[in-house]
Amino acid sequence: MGHSGIAVVTSGWGGYSRYLPGWAWSVAAQTVRPDEVVIVDCGFDDWVQVQTATRILAEAGIAFAVRQSTYLGYGAARNAAVEVTSAEWVIHLDVDDRLFSWAIADTLALTAAADVVSLGALHRGEARCFPRVSAQRILDEELGCFSCAAFRRELWERRPWHTYNDWVDSTFWVGLAHLGARFAGSDRPQFLYQDHPDSTSHRLTHIDRLLAARQLRAACAQWTLT
Repeated sequence: MGHSGIAVVTSGWGGYSRYLPGWAWSVAAQTVRPDEVVIVDCGFDDWVQVQTATRILAEAGIAFAVRQSTYLGYGAARNAAVEVTSAEWVIHLDVDDRLFSWAIADTLALTAAADVVSLGALHRGEARCFPRVSAQRILDEELGCFSCAAFRRELWERRPWHTYNDWVDSTFWVGLAHLGARFAGSDRPQFLYQDHPDSTSHRLTHIDRLLAARQLRAACAQWTLT
């Protein structure tokens, strides 16, 4: 099997460990396998689930690494996961989400003319895709990428996730748009976006959302094209 040039990484903590085996199974089931898989443990509460996930990856013949890190916010956790890999492309798949088996194959079909590939989601039975995503739309504060969009690692090296931005990924995509990244999107879902009672989105208050919107506007106003 050839190299995909893609790493799939994740980071998590606490009770999210129970989602790891299903996460690993969805990665192992890809028709085009990732070159690397990285799991960053920011304080999972069940090491057995981590071991189960790594056994699934090992049985599929996928190279993987597990790293421990102190939880310092979503941005810092994502950065810690990307730091481990040297692949050209990276997908940070939240530990409670699942890739469909065609996800990496679909991504590779769009990488030649893109620096960021927006993966479509199946959310509550509805397909949410962004086939017309562009840097300008991202800068206009439109939703164009979920957190698991694929991106070139070299762009992340220049503008990683902000550690102070505790939950939203939008400012990360804004930063890459300001670097001149080319965006492309699929017209079908590549992953299952799972909702459950302890999802972060269910815990956000009105003040949290206002703060995130303010951070996004500040990023759009302050960053300049380089």
